[in-house]
Amino acid sequence: MREQFTRLQNLCDLLESTLSEEAKRRDADGQRQLEGVEDEEEQGFLGVAIDNSLFEINRDFPRIVRYSLLVSMMSTTEACLVGLCRYAHRDLGIPEFNEKGINVIQRALTYLHDKAELDTSGMSRYKKRADDLSKLRNAITHAEGCIKGRKDEDAIRTFAQNHPTAIKIDIRDNIILEKGFVSNTAHEMRLLVAQLRRILQQKIAAQTGQNS
Repeated sequence: MREQFTRLQNLCDLLESTLSEEAKRRDADGQRQLEGVEDEEEQGFLGVAIDNSLFEINRDFPRIVRYSLLVSMMSTTEACLVGLCRYAHRDLGIPEFNEKGINVIQRALTYLHDKAELDTSGMSRYKKRADDLSKLRNAITHAEGCIKGRKDEDAIRTFAQNHPTAIKIDIRDNIILEKGFVSNTAHEMRLLVAQLRRILQQKIAAQTGQNS
């Protein structure tokens, strides 16, 4: 589980670095294209092409990349939590977790707390973050990042307002993820999964010891 999140964080850092370097390259290339061009019409034509190129690398590509990374990160989180639910069912002899349906992450957390009786009292911050990230993932997956008119619109706006350096909502009501957001939240989800795994292992060990 730890390796999955680590690889995802490494990929985030690699892609962000690549985007940054490409932005610098395009900016420098644009300046070179304009050097020595005195014709105003040609300057205007080149300027539009350069602006489009810079918009693509500064806004369009980062949006696509960060959206994809967030969806992948939440899929990893979901898979890890479902895996813990399976272990709990197998080793604790509790009812099986229903993996089908919506809100799998929140239902898995509830299952581990209620059915597996894991003490998650110290994880409220991470559990709340998982809920917020799930709302972002759903808006990205089902509405291409547009939150207007969604049932969770207010919740997403509040999350963005509370984290202005990490996420914004633009004038078209689209989610804008800032650099480093996915990597940082992947770290938080890794901590959540790791803590749950540790507590579950302790619970299983204690029960096994009692049964023996």
